[in-house]
Amino acid sequence: MYPLFSRYIHPTTDFGFKRLFGQEDSKEILRGFLNAILTLPRPIVELSYIPSEQLPGSADERSGIYAVYCMDSEGQRCIVEMQRARQAFLKERSLYYVTFPIVQQMRRGTNEYPFRLLPIYSIAVLNFRLDDDPRHMRHVNLRDAATGALFYDKLTFVYIELPKFTATLDDDLSLADKWVYMLRNMPALVDIPAELADEPFPEAFQLAEEAALSPDERIVYEGSLKRTMDEQSIYQTGRREGREEARLETQLEIAQAMLARGIDRATVAQVTGLCEEVLSQL
Repeated sequence: MYPLFSRYIHPTTDFGFKRLFGQEDSKEILRGFLNAILTLPRPIVELSYIPSEQLPGSADERSGIYAVYCMDSEGQRCIVEMQRARQAFLKERSLYYVTFPIVQQMRRGTNEYPFRLLPIYSIAVLNFRLDDDPRHMRHVNLRDAATGALFYDKLTFVYIELPKFTATLDDDLSLADKWVYMLRNMPALVDIPAELADEPFPEAFQLAEEAALSPDERIVYEGSLKRTMDEQSIYQTGRREGREEARLETQLEIAQAMLARGIDRATVAQVTGLCEEVLSQL
């Protein structure tokens, strides 16, 4: 999944994510990405990074999180938080992270309008499957449970699950999906595809050139790549263990029900796959 030798860096590592979206010379790349992913009524024309001290306190919590103030073509402002998320309890963490820009706005607010908050968009780029929903990109809002009507329009969560994206450039992709394609396939590409020839894609590929990294940057990148590979391995192991635990629990429930009906152990063992020793303990 992670080729060790490639022309372009892995954008889902902390290093790669920051290089593409989290530094001053990548603002145009981030602006293009946000305009494509968020589909706002008016395009974002300006953005500025929120100081890191306004993000979660510890270095671990700040890793892979970048927040920006954005202004559209009519002067309307919003806050966008980007995550290269990989943690457990992802939905809970998404809620936790958006509390910071909310609280920061409250602290700067006036006594007259303390609750006039800017819209907040939280974008999580995931290198794993969040759940069994087949969609690779979801926009989540607060909605009325009975009618489905939008209840609050200033808080939106966007989840992009890269493993669920299987389209190719032959599929006439939307602009948003071209970004998802790039994030998923960049390390495997040798040249910039013709379908990604419009800016800011070429600028993103130029920043992502491994050959352009300094010796110190390469050390940091290789460490970031190793951490990402370790995290993916741990996550996959946890999923396998969780599935095994659920399967065993189901087998035990079936065995208990069969034994309660007086079915002999040999038959129960044959049906459930459980050994006689386990059945004797039920």
